[in-house]
Amino acid sequence: MKYKVAVVGGAGHIGLPLSCYIQNAGIDSIIIDTNKENIDKINSSTPPFLEHDLETKLKIALSNGLTAVTEIDKIKDCELVFVTLGTSSNQEITDNFHQLIETVILNMKEGSTLILRSTVTIQTINKITKMMNFDSKKINLFYCPERIAEGKAFLELEKIPQIVGSKDSELSEIIKDFFERLKIRTISVNYEEAVFIKLFSNTYRYAQFSTINYFDNIASSNSLDFKKLLSIASDTYPRLEKVPDSGLVGGPCLIKDSQTFLNSYGDPKGLISNYFNINMDYITNTIDKCNNYFDHKKIVQLGLTFKPESDDLRDSQAIVLNNYLVNEGFEVKTFDPFINNEEELESVLSFSENIVIATRHKIFDSYDLESKKVVVVGDK
Repeated sequence: MKYKVAVVGGAGHIGLPLSCYIQNAGIDSIIIDTNKENIDKINSSTPPFLEHDLETKLKIALSNGLTAVTEIDKIKDCELVFVTLGTSSNQEITDNFHQLIETVILNMKEGSTLILRSTVTIQTINKITKMMNFDSKKINLFYCPERIAEGKAFLELEKIPQIVGSKDSELSEIIKDFFERLKIRTISVNYEEAVFIKLFSNTYRYAQFSTINYFDNIASSNSLDFKKLLSIASDTYPRLEKVPDSGLVGGPCLIKDSQTFLNSYGDPKGLISNYFNINMDYITNTIDKCNNYFDHKKIVQLGLTFKPESDDLRDSQAIVLNNYLVNEGFEVKTFDPFINNEEELESVLSFSENIVIATRHKIFDSYDLESKKVVVVGDK
């Protein structure tokens, strides 16, 4: 079976690794994205963001025939169309997504297959099936949610089974052939089940991180060092060996998907709503630590990205912390080795002996901070 794949939003964190993976599996692919700067970088073999092994995989994919363009009408030549952009709890973003899908369907060839990859709700899927041209063009719709950790795309794409949501839990021949050629195992479910799995997975992860922050908040209110106590409690104790450290909880998925889960299915006991409050309390407690520990209001904040070893600032709670510190009257200079030039480090560190490590990049362990007063927000 011969066919071509388009990846709409393919210049982003979800779409680009997927596009490379598909092309390198021997299936002709085209990236379509309105971000011309990223498209130009991709076509010159330069990854527009950090992802393990992406530079190598991108060069191989380009040599194998991967192309990247900004013109949406190029999907008319494709039998499979991935959309790797998603909705959120923000209505404007959701409305823009619906408009994008209408444009995608308008340009798709008759009988082709549309695959949604990012977070959507069952309401969005139902809306798509009622869009103009959907029935007349005999579009096949599948929801194949992305469940890959940023930075581990090429490792996890081939290991994690693909949830495939459809109207009746049945796979078309082209979908079966596609994932078989990628050597990815599939699990067939209906649309509603696929949506719940995606939202539950990220909400549960948000819950895990939030719960440990809850205990940290309680420890702080009792003048106890939670990080010290957790280290002691988990030392050679198997039932606590996988407990995460407390820290800032953000990024492009966890908060958004938790809010979308709440909006979609409710929160009868108020548990999910409390997670948001717990994490804001954690930021407030961090500011209290700075007020109590530091002798003056000048601070150097190390780390701005949403997690270590990443250059991704989307929904980073390190930025939220920075804003709160400034509002509290602190004068803050920031440095992140994945955002700033290394030459700036010496100047920034000389600004103050007060250091807040907001995102725990590994390289910070090599910095000479012995003469500094340091508050570590967490290992995330």
